[in-house]
Amino acid sequence: MSDKTIKELADELNVSKQTVQYHVKFLPTKYLSKNDKKIITINKTGQSYLKGKIKKESTKITNKKPTKKRQTIQQKMTNFSNNN
Repeated sequence: MSDKTIKELADELNVSKQTVQYHVKFLPTKYLSKNDKKIITINKTGQSYLKGKIKKESTKITNKKPTKKRQTIQQKMTNFSNNN
C-alpha cells in the first residue's frame, strides 16, 4: 500500500470524496504530503487511521434505528405505492 490521494481512498472505501476530506481535516500533517502535481496524498499510517474512522462511522449510520419521522415517511411511501 503506497500513498493515495483522497479520491483513490474514497473509491476504495466506497464513500464520497467529501467524507474522506472531512476526516483528513483532523489528521496530523505528518500523515499527509503532496505529490508532484501538488495533490494531497495520505501515507499508509494515515490511510489505516482514516479507514478505521470511516468504517466506524458507516457502521453507526447503518445500525441506526428508524426514527418516528422516517417510519411515517416510509409508511406514506408504501401507502402511496399500494394505491397507485
